Amino acid sequence: MIRLRYLGHNLEVPEGQFVIGRSSKCQLSVDDPLISRQHAALTVNGSAATVEDLGSRNGVLVNGQKIAGVQPLTDGDTITVGSQVMTIHGIAVAGAATRPRRPEMQTLQTASLFELQEDPTDDTSIRSSPIKSIQPDKRVNELSLVGAVAEKALAMGRAEDAQRLLERPLRDVLARARTKQPIEASVAQRAATLAVKLAGALQEGDWVDFAVELYTLRRELLPQPVVDELYTVLRKVRCDASLLREYLDTVKAGAGSFGPNERFQISRIEGLEPLVGLK
Repeated sequence: MIRLRYLGHNLEVPEGQFVIGRSSKCQLSVDDPLISRQHAALTVNGSAATVEDLGSRNGVLVNGQKIAGVQPLTDGDTITVGSQVMTIHGIAVAGAATRPRRPEMQTLQTASLFELQEDPTDDTSIRSSPIKSIQPDKRVNELSLVGAVAEKALAMGRAEDAQRLLERPLRDVLARARTKQPIEASVAQRAATLAVKLAGALQEGDWVDFAVELYTLRRELLPQPVVDELYTVLRKVRCDASLLREYLDTVKAGAGSFGPNERFQISRIEGLEPLVGLK
């Protein structure tokens, strides 16, 4: 598994290509005026990875040295994009190119993902050739990449920053569910958990509706951690009561095959209904 160590978190990097830049179309969107809209592309192939400068204004550094074109990466390399420094891990050592490392890390301070503002006038740094389109299943994997950073933003009270990071991958999960494409159970639970946390932080019921609709489409019981969070969130956030009722009708239709634990979970979800009208 290839990982980026960034802002104190180990972020899983999915197979294939993902782009780092200021544009919301990038898999990792970072507000930093030194970063171009489409700045750099990491490409992961098995246990190997490369980084490419996408014609950015300020370039890409690997171990403090500016790169040209596509640069193979080795385990532990540092990548500097704008003022953001990250370290890559999980690359196979066998057959990797050996390059001298800079003995001391450059003195550039790493700016917080949320402290720098985007410069909307920067159009000159857009890559001249279009980036390959990203498949929806890769954007679903983006949850594993940005989820931990978004949770850190929520813990810091920066709910809008967290929403900016999460909105696209969460919407992609729901779009896949609506078109009956397969979604791993762990991805669905992660999406619902993050959505409910966003609802509480922003006091916006739409994100509660997101979690309820997702599991209505899946025809599955909401996971216990999500239900626990909803008992707190619904005391201060209004959501769509009819959507919750539709969800309960859907899952109760299959309750005949449920065991004691599932029936208890249904009773807990039913207990959410009186909370919907509290606010």
